[in-house]
Amino acid sequence: MVYEVKREDVTQEKWDEMKKVAQENVCAICSAELQVHTNAEKGTIEVGCLNREHHGYIERTTYTQEFRRGELVHPAIVSAIERKMVPKDDLGRAMNLLALRYPSAIVDPPTAALFILDCARLDIDPLISPAEAVPVPFKSKRKDEKGNVIEEKTTITMVITEDGWLSMAARGCKDDWVGPPRTMRLEEYLTSLPENRDKPREEVLAIAREIKESKCKDPEAWYYVAIGKRRGGDDTVIPGYFTHKDHGKAEKGYLPAATQPGNQARVRAIKRWVREVFPECRQKMMELTAEWYQRAEGIKAAQEYIDTEYSFISLPEGDEKTGDQEGEKVGARAPTQETQPDVEGFHIDMTWLQESQKALKWTDDTCKTFLVSQYKVSPRGSLEEVLQRLTREQAEEFVQEIQNKLAQKQGELFQ
Repeated sequence: MVYEVKREDVTQEKWDEMKKVAQENVCAICSAELQVHTNAEKGTIEVGCLNREHHGYIERTTYTQEFRRGELVHPAIVSAIERKMVPKDDLGRAMNLLALRYPSAIVDPPTAALFILDCARLDIDPLISPAEAVPVPFKSKRKDEKGNVIEEKTTITMVITEDGWLSMAARGCKDDWVGPPRTMRLEEYLTSLPENRDKPREEVLAIAREIKESKCKDPEAWYYVAIGKRRGGDDTVIPGYFTHKDHGKAEKGYLPAATQPGNQARVRAIKRWVREVFPECRQKMMELTAEWYQRAEGIKAAQEYIDTEYSFISLPEGDEKTGDQEGEKVGARAPTQETQPDVEGFHIDMTWLQESQKALKWTDDTCKTFLVSQYKVSPRGSLEEVLQRLTREQAEEFVQEIQNKLAQKQGELFQ
């Protein structure tokens, strides 16, 4: 199933999204152009590769993106790109260029210098196009009893774009980088799984709605998955979603996400994929966001924004702050012995598995992703439910895989 919509259900929003997907992306498998076309047999309008066995797409990259991700680019083009980047040896000129690019955000030299320093620590650039980081200003005013302003404080918070996250991974982990993940809507991903290929469209859509309801309490949410790997590893499948509640907030705040909710879900999936597949980036961001939070002390809107934008860095997938309390609460009681999965008589000790996940720094979603990619089982439900879909042989192999990973990690500590 490519991205398809019943002809009678096509809205201007969906039509614009389909055109944007075709214009800005290519097939992840063969790099062919994506096509928007009509399927007369099914009565749908579709966008995707004309080879129906190919699933997912990747962004059509520019020379700047390729250069920033370690690809070979002609020296003349590299020189042109570097001239547009933040000057590394002239802070005054760098601040002036930043103020010209973001006049409403950069209003004084200290904020400009601090923002440039943060970008340098992450090795990302806010001046190239597309930008890898964008400054967002927040202001607060303290008033006296008569309502007179006695103190005004401004802080700058950084938004790291999709390109920024991918650039951090590519530049920070050069030996392990093999390219960005391919992305696709949840419905297309479910169709690509062997157990779902012969199921009718309506049944696949019903499964997708169940997953959305389970993950984000919105069965009609915009929901994408990012699929990719680091060198020598297996494909990791990471979801990203944008709920109608998120959409309402974006509309009230006049944010770009309000006009491109599907793309916002795709971008979230890519950012989370970087977090899971390249934990080095995640650790660096955890240290920096803690500093941003301290700088924003006394500015509630800025701290809430940091919580919303970067909560996925330190929280498991189900605990992200999206307005509702979703998934399992942090510190929730571990499954009891009665809920431990038995697979054809083979018992998997969930207490052991949870301790192993902590040692490997795996969330439940990471574990489920491994199970889905390795054993082609359905990702629906909790980790225990996914484990129960394994055969005995698969369960034994899975336990052995975890033990091998633990042994390998322990061995690394003594090297």
